[in-house]
Amino acid sequence: MNETVWPGLGGEELQYSERTWALTGTVIVENDGRTLAVDAAVADGSGDDSGTFYFTLQDPPQSLNPGNLGDHFDKIERTKRNQYLVVETAGATYRYRLSRLEFD
Repeated sequence: MNETVWPGLGGEELQYSERTWALTGTVIVENDGRTLAVDAAVADGSGDDSGTFYFTLQDPPQSLNPGNLGDHFDKIERTKRNQYLVVETAGATYRYRLSRLEFD
């Protein structure tokens, strides 16, 4: 498990459980790069909740190298059913699907 900060991720917003959440940019890479845990706080003024969003890699076995994290955040992608955190490195693009939120 490795922790890093991706400044470009800080301030990005997600819709989850009818609330708007702002990501902090703090990322923990778990399970050999297959899971990203991202800290977040409610951004819509409806409370002071904070939590951790978990994103799971969609195309294993390839994954982000936990030993060489760098600042590879690219964007948040939204579809009708899912939200993805997209990470780009020099050699690959990884799509991590939002799988759950754990409250702090």
